Amino acid sequence: MINDFRIEKSRLPVVLVTVDGQRVSGDLFVQASARNQLGHETARDVLNAPEPYFPIATMKGRTLLLAKDNVRELFVAREDAEQEEWEFGTPAEVDVVMQGGSRHLGTILIQQSSGRQRVLDYLNRLGDRFLALHKDEGIVLLNRARIAHVCHEA
Repeated sequence: MINDFRIEKSRLPVVLVTVDGQRVSGDLFVQASARNQLGHETARDVLNAPEPYFPIATMKGRTLLLAKDNVRELFVAREDAEQEEWEFGTPAEVDVVMQGGSRHLGTILIQQSSGRQRVLDYLNRLGDRFLALHKDEGIVLLNRARIAHVCHEA
């Protein structure tokens, strides 16, 4: 039976690392319009959506259904990342060390909701499953449950 209600999707090249260190290169499926904002759906939208699984098309032509809890980090190259002009906040340079030892230096954007701009307050208040870290090469989405520690020089 053919489904006439199919949603048009685009492919977004990504590289992800699982909790056990397996590296997977492939394409993330994103919608032409996001649920909660203007513009295309982003990797951040997919990973922070409430569904526990998401599909990725591997370079070997297979489609994997991955558990978000099993993804430690996901990288989107700058040329492939959706420019989020609407994004605002106070930039903070941080050094994030993940369980398993990988380390990421970059910038987070701290949104003010109560006048507090400390990195600690932001990390404790953030409701998203994945933290977006902006780097020169692109954006890396880090599973907050897999962060060992964050260093911020105030």
